[in-house]
Amino acid sequence: MTIQEMKNKKQELGYSNQYLSKISGIPEPTIQKIFSGHTKSPRQATIRALEKALFPQVRTAPETVSGYRYPQASPGGASAVAEASAAYAASQRIHTIDEIYALPEGVHAELIDGQIYYMASPTRQHQEIIGELHFAVAGYIKSHGGSCKVYIPPFAVFLFGDDSTYLEPDLTIVCDPNKLDDRGCVGAPDWVVEVLSPSSTGKDRILKMLKYRTAGVREYWIIDPFSRTVSVYLFDMEDAAKEQALTYSFEDTIHPSLYPDLEIRLASFYL
Repeated sequence: MTIQEMKNKKQELGYSNQYLSKISGIPEPTIQKIFSGHTKSPRQATIRALEKALFPQVRTAPETVSGYRYPQASPGGASAVAEASAAYAASQRIHTIDEIYALPEGVHAELIDGQIYYMASPTRQHQEIIGELHFAVAGYIKSHGGSCKVYIPPFAVFLFGDDSTYLEPDLTIVCDPNKLDDRGCVGAPDWVVEVLSPSSTGKDRILKMLKYRTAGVREYWIIDPFSRTVSVYLFDMEDAAKEQALTYSFEDTIHPSLYPDLEIRLASFYL
């Protein structure tokens, strides 16, 4: 496989050098030198690690209507993506929830598989999307006498009910009051929304998608303000054949599975 092929795949997936470093175990400066052409003859071990991260050979479930294939567990256990992430984590210092709590005021980060992922300050457009979406969903729930709660950051989600995975989704909808305490949501929310930024694309589309699916999140939206699309993942823990992955434009009207008569059209947010 050529460097250009890997470079094209990296661009197609939307991976940053930082994220590719995390899932491949190759230092970020090395990746930068390889793809910039500064390093003419990378080591074979380095090339193999990058190939494994960019072209994971995974078993897949039958295609959904959108053509998306969910990464499935391989015969040895986790998917290739998860294996690459775990291999990287194993070679690095394992971080803990105490380090999240110790961050300076105004600094936000998430904890996944013992690794800390710092969160960039949201853009104006990012804030507008989440603000309008929160207004629409919370207003609908209130007007219909619903009991689900809607939260925006900073709001902590202890995804697996322990301190192993700490997330701060852009929008979190929780319908089980037993999962809520003074810390945030302890367990899987019912509906999660993430808005992409250039540095979070790989994490949101692959790593966090897998985590949300495994934990039992029912619905996951990824809003891409650059392509003006919304990826909607409907997870069914009892029947994988019923899972769906749908793609909408900002011009489309989307009906969340949680509230089928709620209409959301992002183009109406005047972005």
